[in-house]
Amino acid sequence: MSEAEFGGQVAVVTGGAAGIGFAISRLLSERGATVCLLDVDQKAMDGAIEKLTKGGGKAKGYVADVTKEDTLQKARDAILKEFKRTDVLVNNAGIYPKATLKEITVEGWNKMFDVNALGMFLTTRTFMDQMVSQKYGRIVSIITNDAYIAKPTTPHYAASKAAVLSLTKTFAAELGPHEVIVNGVSPGAVATERAKGEGWIPQRIPLIPVRRAAEPEDIAEVVLFLASKRNRFVVGETVVANGGFTML
Repeated sequence: MSEAEFGGQVAVVTGGAAGIGFAISRLLSERGATVCLLDVDQKAMDGAIEKLTKGGGKAKGYVADVTKEDTLQKARDAILKEFKRTDVLVNNAGIYPKATLKEITVEGWNKMFDVNALGMFLTTRTFMDQMVSQKYGRIVSIITNDAYIAKPTTPHYAASKAAVLSLTKTFAAELGPHEVIVNGVSPGAVATERAKGEGWIPQRIPLIPVRRAAEPEDIAEVVLFLASKRNRFVVGETVVANGGFTML
């Protein structure tokens, strides 16, 4: 893959300050994109931008809450004013607090769906018009392999991500005729700092055929293919990248 593959392109990444989102942002930056981070955490975003620009990359941050359409529109307007275009959108922002069926409150259920499903819907709707008008765009949403399996410890998380999977197909059908390609990526166990801190990865590894968790960069590489001009015919699909976990 050429370092300049995304040269001249503007990429928007939600929740891009840490974990998988930061890995995606870093690879996009290294390969020529101007990366616009959307995050609710100003401090974390500033730190991420410092890392991205230290090596000569182009990156800028915008405080935005994916559940609040007005903040997304404000960020979009600022991006278009400065950069005149958006070519790539990565819907990465999400939450996954654990709770069993008995423990989930209505408030917790609504928050999960607001951030994970509504957030993807609002962000895509906010940025898609520019892509349609320029007759080019790539949209990739981070889902999870939990959208395909029973998940007693986080049923509301799995359900919210199943909604994102469905929305991915719907957006793909609507935007495909305008040369805006929409897809998803469903990671399994990923060795982010948060996941390592939670301590559950060692228990998962024996169930994964390749006997390791993914590094955030493993998922980012899949996202970058779907977000690139090389992808011309994978549309409305969700690539499962979990080391074969759900193959068993």
